[in-house]
Amino acid sequence: MGAAVSKHNKDYINGNWDKIKCSPIGPFIQMLGIAPGNANDTSNLCKSSAFSSQFNSSMTEHINMTGKLTSGLDAVSSTMDKFRKVIATIEQSAFNDLSKVATLIFSLYVKIGNLMFTLVKNLTNIMGIFKQTVNVGASISKLLIAFIDLLRDPVNGVIDFVDAFSRFKI
Repeated sequence: MGAAVSKHNKDYINGNWDKIKCSPIGPFIQMLGIAPGNANDTSNLCKSSAFSSQFNSSMTEHINMTGKLTSGLDAVSSTMDKFRKVIATIEQSAFNDLSKVATLIFSLYVKIGNLMFTLVKNLTNIMGIFKQTVNVGASISKLLIAFIDLLRDPVNGVIDFVDAFSRFKI
């Protein structure tokens, strides 16, 4: 059958074989003996090439979708990092505020302790003043009793002297 085809057509087929071999007519031309090679090998090669092309195109879509998913997840991750930073800032601010409150409470306890110390010290001084007042009163009482005791003998002498003259009543 190859002899029935013109040389011009054979040259055209051989020159454009890469474009024609995977077309629907390619294996048919090989079976007729017009085109070079084996029809089964060419058919397998074309099927393999078609599968590779289809697989690569689906993989390209898959890779594109994976890229979009990755960029979406990067955006989510970025947003979560921003949330983490905000929460960390809030935690740090809360810690600083609690630290200030604890410092104020501690300073308040120190002031209350100083106030209680001063109060006890002043009460101790007041009690010391009362003790000294009682001691002064006791000393005055002792002096008064000693003075009375001192005056007892002369007064008793005068009383005895008066009694001595009063026995002789006329």
